Amino acid sequence: MAGRAIQNRNKRIKYTAPITLEDRRTGYQYSGTLHNYSKSGLYFESTYAQRPGRKILIKSDSLPFSSNSKGHIAQVIRRTLLDRHRPTRLFGVGVKFC
Repeated sequence: MAGRAIQNRNKRIKYTAPITLEDRRTGYQYSGTLHNYSKSGLYFESTYAQRPGRKILIKSDSLPFSSNSKGHIAQVIRRTLLDRHRPTRLFGVGVKFC
């Protein structure tokens, strides 16, 4: 029952938007597509994915939950290779805001 309470508290809102991501340690930038968000984090897909525990900066001109032009720092919680049979790799990435 506790898992359900947590899930309800952080309701995901579906929203698709292009995002720019930057590794906070190395400065490496890459792009992705935001698919949903909540007040505690978000989920995106990208052809590149940092390891869990890494901090990234997320930027976009079209984030509905914020007008912060400097971006949002988040920590990678999970990454999943979505389809091994695609010609290009695609990862699903879940992050929580710091």
